[in-house]
Amino acid sequence: MDGTTAPHPAIHRMLHPRSIAVLGASNNPVKLSGRAIALMKRFGYAGRLLPINPLRARVQGIPAHPRLADVDGEIDLAMIMLPADQVVDAVRDCADRGIPAAIVGAAGFAELDEQGARLQQQLSEVVSETGIRVLGPNCLGMFSLRDKAMPTFTSAMDGDFQLREGPLAFVSQSGAFGTFIFSAAQHAGIGISHFLNTGNEADLSVAELLGGLVELDEVRVLMAYLEGVHDGRELLTVARRAHELDKPVLAVKVGRSDAGARAAASHTASLAGEDAVFDGVVRQFGVVRVEGMEDLLDAGMIFADGRRARGRRLTTLSLSGGAGVLMADAAARHDLDVAPWEPEWQHRMAEVLPSFGSPRNPVDLTANLISDPAMLRRALEIAVEHPGSDMIAVLLGNSDHVADELIGAVEHAYRSTDRPLVVVWTGGSGRPREWLRELGIPCFTDPGRAAAALGALAGYSLRPAPPSPKRPRDIDSRAVRAILCEARDHGRRQLDEHESSRLIAAYGVPCAGAFPAKDPQSAVAAAHDLGTPVAVKLLSRTIGHKSDIGGVRLNLSTDAEILEAADDLLRLDPDAKLLVQRMTTGTELIVGIKRDPAFGPVVVVGFGGVLVDVLADSQVGVAPLDTASAKRLLVSLRGSEVLAGVRGQAPRDLDAAADAIARLSWLAHDLADDLAELDVNPLLIDENGAVAVDCLAILT
Repeated sequence: MDGTTAPHPAIHRMLHPRSIAVLGASNNPVKLSGRAIALMKRFGYAGRLLPINPLRARVQGIPAHPRLADVDGEIDLAMIMLPADQVVDAVRDCADRGIPAAIVGAAGFAELDEQGARLQQQLSEVVSETGIRVLGPNCLGMFSLRDKAMPTFTSAMDGDFQLREGPLAFVSQSGAFGTFIFSAAQHAGIGISHFLNTGNEADLSVAELLGGLVELDEVRVLMAYLEGVHDGRELLTVARRAHELDKPVLAVKVGRSDAGARAAASHTASLAGEDAVFDGVVRQFGVVRVEGMEDLLDAGMIFADGRRARGRRLTTLSLSGGAGVLMADAAARHDLDVAPWEPEWQHRMAEVLPSFGSPRNPVDLTANLISDPAMLRRALEIAVEHPGSDMIAVLLGNSDHVADELIGAVEHAYRSTDRPLVVVWTGGSGRPREWLRELGIPCFTDPGRAAAALGALAGYSLRPAPPSPKRPRDIDSRAVRAILCEARDHGRRQLDEHESSRLIAAYGVPCAGAFPAKDPQSAVAAAHDLGTPVAVKLLSRTIGHKSDIGGVRLNLSTDAEILEAADDLLRLDPDAKLLVQRMTTGTELIVGIKRDPAFGPVVVVGFGGVLVDVLADSQVGVAPLDTASAKRLLVSLRGSEVLAGVRGQAPRDLDAAADAIARLSWLAHDLADDLAELDVNPLLIDENGAVAVDCLAILT
C-alpha cells in the first residue's frame, strides 16, 4: 500500500476482488444479468467466479450454486442482479454470509418514486445494521483492469475492444456518461486502473471510493464525475491525502445553479450558491476542476506520466508560425507565459533554424522541418537545456512520411528531461498520435486543448498546501455564549447590528466604535463620546438591510444633524433603537459565513458595500481558514488590483484583512450548529488595518 493510511478493508476487497458471486446470474450472455459473467470470462478474470442461480447447475459453462450458503470459502464481492423488491433480502443474505461488499445494479429505488425511496431506506438500514458496504443501487457496477474483475453490465466493452490498463482511476455518479468517458479514454490510449459507478449512493459515495483508490500503488491520478456532493468533508479529507501523496484529483461537476440561494436573508447566501462553494473549496484543497469530458481526458493524459511543472513558462516549437501564435494566445488564457527567450538563447536556437525561421519563442521551425526533420532533434535539445523552459510544446501536422524521424526526436527529448513535454499533431492519418501515446507522450489534436491541460498541470504543480489553521487563543467564549443565550431566551433568530458586532469582536475582529442610543438626545451624547463625524443607524432586530429602507445616515457632525437624523430614523420603526458609530473610511469588502449542506461552514470574501450584489466579485473557502488561505481569497478577486493601491493610494493592509477573515472562519467553525448566516458588510480596509463597520448575524 502507498503511504500510511489503508482504505476500508471492504472497499479494498471490492477494488481487488479474489472471488465474485453474481446473484441472479443468467445463462444468456446478452441479458443484463448475464453480461458480468460473459465479460469476466472474455477478459480472463483469474479469481473465483461464482454464479448464484437456483434453476441451473451451470451458468455460461461455469458451475453454479443455488444459494450463497452453498458456496465454500470466502467471497470478496457480490453482484446482485435481482429485481428491486428482492434486493434488501439479498443484501442481508450477503452480510450473513460474511461478504464485505455488494453491488446493486437494479433500478427502482429513490430515483423512481416514494415506494422506491422507502425501499432504498430499507437498504440503508441493512447497511447500518450489518456493516456490509454497498455500491449503488441503480448503478452499472465497476471494473478493475488489473484483475480483469468486471462485475458490470455495461456495453462499453462490446465489439473488438482492447483493455488499456493504466494509472488513472475513475469514479462517476453517472453510469452511462461515466462509461462514455471510460470508452473515450481507452480509445485515446489513456490507461485506466479502475472504474466505479456509484448510482444512488445509498451507502458508498464518490468520496469514500476515492479515499480507497488514493491508497493503491497502481493509482497515480484520480478522476471524478459529480452531479452533486453529499459528503463534502469526506471529499476534503481525500483531497488532503491526495495532496500528501502527490496524486491529482481531477473533477467534473455539473449543475452550476445557485437558485437555492435566492431566497436567503443575507448577501452571503446569494454570493455563495452551491457551485460557487464547490469551485472555491476544491481550489482551496488542490482539486483540479475541469469543464467536461474532453478536458477531463486531456488533463488525465497529461497528469498520467507524473511530471510536474516548476513554473508557468512555456516554450513552443512549431512547424507553422500561425500555429505557434495560436498556441501563445491559448496559453495566455490559461495563465501560461510564452515569453521571448533571452538573446543568447535566441542566438543558439537561430544556429539550427533556417534564416527565415524565428528563434524568439514561439520558435518557428518553418516548413523546412519536412525536408530536414533532424532539425527538430537539434532544436529540442536546446529547448530542454534552456533554463526558462518549465514546459515544452511541439506543434506538428500532417507529415506522416517523416513521422518516424519526428517522433524519434520527440521521444529522445522526452526521455532526456523530467519537464512536461507535449505534442500537438494536427491532421494526417492519426497514426503518429497513436504512436506517441503508446510511448506515453501526451499528444493532442488542438493547441487550445494542449494549453488548457498544461495550464491545469501548472496550477496543480504550483498549488499551495491545504490550509493548516490554528485556533486563535484570545477568543472570548463566555461573551459569545452570553450573546447567543440572550437571543435564544427571547426566541429571536436575528441579532441586531450591535449584538452581531459584539459577537465578532469576541473573536478578535476589530469593529468600528459604536454606542446604542434609545432616543435622539442619547444619540447626540454618544456622538460626543465617540467624536464626530458619526453615522446614525436604525438598530433593529427585524430589519436586515437597513440601507434598502433609508435606515442609515452618514457623515453627521453637528448636534442638529444628529437630532434630525435620529428623529427621521425612529419614524421608520418607533420600536427600534439607534446605533451611533464613528465614521471610518477604506476599501469596502464583504466577509460572510454560511452553512453549506455538503461542506459545512464556509467563508465568502468579496468586494462589498451597497453594490455587493451588482459586483458579485467574491471567492469562497471552507472554514476554518489560516491567514495564508484567507489572503489567497483576497488576491483571487477579479478586482484585487484595487487592494494593491490605485490612483496614488497606499496598498491596503492585506495581512489585517486576512487575520479578520481567518478569525471569522473560526467563528463559523465553532458556531456551526448555532449560526445560519453572517454578513460583515462592509469590512473596511486601508493601509493601516481592517475594521468591521456593519454586521448581521442570523441564528439557526
